[in-house]
Amino acid sequence: ETRVLSRYRYFVNGREPHRVVVSNVEQHSWLGYYITTPPGIRWRKDTGSGEMEPQSEETLELKVSRTVGLGVHEDIDLTNFTQTATKFIFEIELDSDFADQAETFERTQRGKLRASWRSLSARRAELAYDYQATHRYSHQGNTGTARIQRGLIVKIENSDSPVRYRDSRLRFEVKLKPGKSWHTCIKFIPVFEGKMLRPLYECRQFFGTRNDLDRKRHIFLNESTQFEAKTEPTLAGVVEAALFQAKH
Repeated sequence: ETRVLSRYRYFVNGREPHRVVVSNVEQHSWLGYYITTPPGIRWRKDTGSGEMEPQSEETLELKVSRTVGLGVHEDIDLTNFTQTATKFIFEIELDSDFADQAETFERTQRGKLRASWRSLSARRAELAYDYQATHRYSHQGNTGTARIQRGLIVKIENSDSPVRYRDSRLRFEVKLKPGKSWHTCIKFIPVFEGKMLRPLYECRQFFGTRNDLDRKRHIFLNESTQFEAKTEPTLAGVVEAALFQAKH
């Protein structure tokens, strides 16, 4: 019950994009769509109803495809849907505090948190958090020292432009011609008492049966309780569909 990621936000030239829709796809997968007006593009005001938003007419789209399998893998894609080239700074703000579930409002632990940054190549880098805490205890006749060690490794891979890290933000310089896209992968690897939970999904593996978690999930869906209703003009079909969706 340890929170390994306490802050995570996207910025385009210092501004958060507008959220269009975010939703689970399957139990372990999630899609998010965000839009903003590409920096440097002048928008001509809507002369019809006057109610059109600039980002819906001149659109820079941020699509986030996220899969959870031990660790978390995230594909980030930016697409320029305008007829004009654009360039901007894309940033991801993140932080980690390793708070217990009961500490989200008032912190009681007093540990040491360290962060380290490594640039591995032009397209790869790594941000690592390490947290350790100890305290003496005396409870029902038992005394001793309790220790906790937690960590989080954030890997940036397959980036279409170099990444830098400063002031708790990953920073990318992005240039996009009309209709073109930019991509990077973000991997989150929790570390519990020295054991790394590496993501079982790689880049562009949003669908498929590629690992043991996929196989177990499909066994459950195929062998768990099924519901059938008579095809009559009643609400039974609606209930059946709701149960089916809830199981998935």
